[in-house]
Amino acid sequence: MRRREFLFALGASAATAASQNLLDRWRRIAAATDGTVGAAALHLNSGQLVSLNGDERFPLASVCKLPIAMNLLALVDEGKFTPDQQIEVLPRDVSSSVSDIAKRWPAQRRFPLAELIELMVSHSDNTAVETLFRIGGEGRAMAARFAEWKIQGVRVDRGERQCGLDRNGVKNPPPPDQWTDALIESLLAKTTPDMRYRATQAFLEDPRDTGTPNGTVQLLAKLFRGEALSKPSTARLIEVLKATTTFPTRLKGLLPAGTIVAHKTGSTGTTKGLTAATNDSGVIFLPNGSLLAVSVYVKASTRKDAARDRIIARITRTAFDTF
Repeated sequence: MRRREFLFALGASAATAASQNLLDRWRRIAAATDGTVGAAALHLNSGQLVSLNGDERFPLASVCKLPIAMNLLALVDEGKFTPDQQIEVLPRDVSSSVSDIAKRWPAQRRFPLAELIELMVSHSDNTAVETLFRIGGEGRAMAARFAEWKIQGVRVDRGERQCGLDRNGVKNPPPPDQWTDALIESLLAKTTPDMRYRATQAFLEDPRDTGTPNGTVQLLAKLFRGEALSKPSTARLIEVLKATTTFPTRLKGLLPAGTIVAHKTGSTGTTKGLTAATNDSGVIFLPNGSLLAVSVYVKASTRKDAARDRIIARITRTAFDTF
């Protein structure tokens, strides 16, 4: 064997051993929850992938806001929208739950597209996501976009509000064009804990609006490698992801101070102690200048919020240390 071939084989063997060691550590961390943990780490420079339950489906929750933002920016690239275009927020879009836009509506009914995208991703604004999902063509358009990007394992079928109604056991709501924030709240108020618990269990079995860890890191790779959007749109979305303010206790929770992470979190409510989804997906800027896409999902857990966040943080830190 030539020296270069020997060194290559030696490096490949070391990488395999490191990957197996990381996977073993992930399994031990995952044992701390009674739910299911899925994780994937993809080193964008080398292509090395490590995953735990990497092809299992998990509810996306607000991680869906990443591909929805990518779809809108793709529409910008295609000339169908402009970043400064004023977008009308309809009554059906307005959600008082986690929304700066809802606080400004109806005094302000139109918002620049770029601001809607920023608020949706960086601040997880639930009015922004309803608006952008609607104008972006909803589930059919998202399916076509995933096919265009050759991304498997990620689905966005319903708006977040519809997901919330389904997860809470609301049956046969009025059509979306009749929705108002007050109507939605009244529908949710009529459900019982038992109804919500059974609906959450059904929600966890539903393949719609789910992502696999492997599919999510591949989506991030498409974005960061400039394979999904134009150069300006790619740069714009990466900066928005870096500005994420939600749940710094997850991917960023145990990383060294100052580490740059461009990410999107996702969470569902808790019913009778059962939390459907606790998620975080993003790209870590490593000290050596390379990029590491990490996606961690925790589903069907009865552990406390801090415990679930800690699992995500520990998995992320071991990946950071390995790469």
